[in-house]
Amino acid sequence: MAATERRNGVEIDDEWEPSTAIVRAVSSHTGQPVVELPPLYEVVDPDALDALFSGRQTLGVLTFAYAGHDVTVRADGHVEVSPISGS
Repeated sequence: MAATERRNGVEIDDEWEPSTAIVRAVSSHTGQPVVELPPLYEVVDPDALDALFSGRQTLGVLTFAYAGHDVTVRADGHVEVSPISGS
């Protein structure tokens, strides 16, 4: 699934898997190249994440910490990236 940038996050579309779009969203938000970010699998199972958010369920939200940021993924395809509170 690809990522269409928005003010504080992205909208996932059908070009890239959700896990790839999330890493790209964090990269875009932080200004760090994707290759310099820690592997996503160190904090969440990318296969499970893709399975949860590939089908556009009507309900569901997942929030996790990644690369010093809170990442919130919603079933409607919106990914929000923000610095971890207190950082």
